[in-house]
Amino acid sequence: MAYEYESYLRPNYEALALGGWIAGAGLAASGYFLSSLPAAPFMWMGVTSGLMAMMRGPEAYRRWKRNRALTKQMISSLSLKELKAKIDKHPDKFWMGWGFDWEQPQAQIAHDILNNDSSEYLKTDEEQVGKPWIHGVGEKETDLYVPLAHLNAHTLIAGTTRAGKTRLYDLAITQAILRGEPVIVIDPKGDHELRENMKAACEFLGQPEKFTYFHPGFPEESVRIDPLHNFNRATELATRIAAIMPSESGSDPFKAFSQMALNNIIQGLLITSRRPNIVLLRRHLEGGPDKLMVEALTAYFDDKVPNWSTDARQYIAKANTTEKRAKGLVNFYRDHVQEDHANPDLEGLINMWEHDRAHFGKMIASLLPVLNMLTSGTLGPLLSPDVNDPDDHRPITDMSRVINNNQVLYIGLDSLSDSMVGSAIGSILLADLTAVAGDRYNYGVSDVPVNVFVDEAAEVINDPCIALLNKGGGAKFRLAIATQTLSDFEARTGSKPKALQILGNLNNLIVLRVIDGDTQTYITDNLPKTRYRYLMKTHATSSSSSDPLEHSGNHGERLMEEEADLFPAQLLGMLPNGQFIAKVSGGRIIKGRLPLLTMD
Repeated sequence: MAYEYESYLRPNYEALALGGWIAGAGLAASGYFLSSLPAAPFMWMGVTSGLMAMMRGPEAYRRWKRNRALTKQMISSLSLKELKAKIDKHPDKFWMGWGFDWEQPQAQIAHDILNNDSSEYLKTDEEQVGKPWIHGVGEKETDLYVPLAHLNAHTLIAGTTRAGKTRLYDLAITQAILRGEPVIVIDPKGDHELRENMKAACEFLGQPEKFTYFHPGFPEESVRIDPLHNFNRATELATRIAAIMPSESGSDPFKAFSQMALNNIIQGLLITSRRPNIVLLRRHLEGGPDKLMVEALTAYFDDKVPNWSTDARQYIAKANTTEKRAKGLVNFYRDHVQEDHANPDLEGLINMWEHDRAHFGKMIASLLPVLNMLTSGTLGPLLSPDVNDPDDHRPITDMSRVINNNQVLYIGLDSLSDSMVGSAIGSILLADLTAVAGDRYNYGVSDVPVNVFVDEAAEVINDPCIALLNKGGGAKFRLAIATQTLSDFEARTGSKPKALQILGNLNNLIVLRVIDGDTQTYITDNLPKTRYRYLMKTHATSSSSSDPLEHSGNHGERLMEEEADLFPAQLLGMLPNGQFIAKVSGGRIIKGRLPLLTMD
């Protein structure tokens, strides 16, 4: 089978031919008007030159346009009104910008440019970031639409600093807001522009009240969020806090003991009909569970044992301290209540109360700093809101309320100021979100899709978040997580298999400029391969040993093929700002560029 092959980088011979024929037509016209020679030859020459110029013109223009596209830096802006029009045109699709499908023809051109001297044809501008010719190989770009159903499979966004991740987030978040869907954004850096753009999108809809804002660096402007508000089982809350504890192994005995202690305190609070929060957990772990022990036993006896106070009088008659009263009530429970009304949750609290205090303190030594940093200063009222506080008028919300009310929540973690606290807040809020997803999955609360965007995801990723990636699609959750390098996940989790588990749950891939070699390799390895064509030229000469004057030679060309990456890895480090290569569910490969979204 014969293949056509044409070098993409070559002079515009068609333009030279066009110029020659136009010059010929001009000479014919000059001879016709200025000389006294017969007119017929000049007329025939002019007509022929004109026809040939008409034939060469489109080819020359196409070649000129193609060469110009290779050096043109394309930056376009888009207003909210124009974006709304694109959404209304295809309400069941996500608009990704402008671009084209990246297939073998585009890959062939990129291969030719990379493997040949292109300096003569691709003049570089020192002020440009990246190589504009990567997008220029697509001669015609169109609006890029992707079915929203594909986003249910979650999306990974990779890109180095200033490559355009915020611009992409602006585009995706604004479209979700304009579709009227709940949006939750977790941003460790606290990008002011992203926050203001989200607020502007709500105002554009005429619903500014939909926007809510949480930021520990601006507590007076922030809403209050209870990350322990949503749970299906009480044990979830202990797991949620234990997940953010530092641990060097998956079977850390200190972490396991701390989780047990948290669960016992939480069960005690629930027995007393109080909703657990981080401040209460810290108070009863640091100050000791004596008071909680008394309150829990008293509440349980009130519910199960009529007139118990009369029977327990001899047990607590001489109890002049909280500790002694707790001891008397425990003895009463074992002597008179346990046999008929045993409660495993209450007994767990009793066992913890009886545990050696010195050993108990050592075992929860890694838990207390976590609780301390989540309750210190202004974070206490922010993350453990008191609905009965008459002096605090800031709104109180939680993940379930945000989703059920179709709200837009921006969470800035202020990680630049305090990365450890920011990471802990992000992790525990993601765990709360996972609980809400579990509730939606189990009970089918709503079919409205929930859009979750996590920037610098490696700073907050944890086991509940991995579970959300794995099973959140069934709860109508669409997650988009962004990172600079894939090794960030490995560094966060401390395990390469764990990092691969995260990546394995992300079916869509949008890659802006990345400069990390391992990240480039991972991305291109997940793209299909293709076959490149190239010319192999051969030259040979020979002479006869018997007759030195007898020489022979040959010259040949052969069209060869070889298999290589559809999108070469080195191109990922050469993408201009705001340009991306994407792989969406189903295997479609897209080369696109993002608009600069204006909020006027």
